[in-house]
Amino acid sequence: MDVTRADRDPLPGQLRPSAREGSDEIQGDIAAALRSTIVLPPYDEVLRLIDTLKGHLGPLIEQAEEHVQEHRPGEVAWYREHAQIDNAQFQLRAGPGDGLVSAARRLQTLARSVQQLHRQIRHEQGA
Repeated sequence: MDVTRADRDPLPGQLRPSAREGSDEIQGDIAAALRSTIVLPPYDEVLRLIDTLKGHLGPLIEQAEEHVQEHRPGEVAWYREHAQIDNAQFQLRAGPGDGLVSAARRLQTLARSVQQLHRQIRHEQGA
């Protein structure tokens, strides 16, 4: 599988990637997670990708919670964004499952959640 964020964390004293590089990093991790499941990756690779995507999801949830305040309760956007945040928080808490197949499915679901929240935030920021 491709190298993910967990493999590229900077050493102490090195700078974190810029917003654009961070966005590219998230997209790369999502793509790695959404690869075809005809041949499943090794279990430890799936677990590593799950952890990497959860690392992306936490900050995205925080950003989404800030943006949802721009809408008033009752607006369609308010409900949609709250639903996305609730789903993302569930994905963050959920475990990998009992075996490789369930872990691979969880990985795919988690990747879609990260992708959806990332797109929503980028859309709101005008990216």
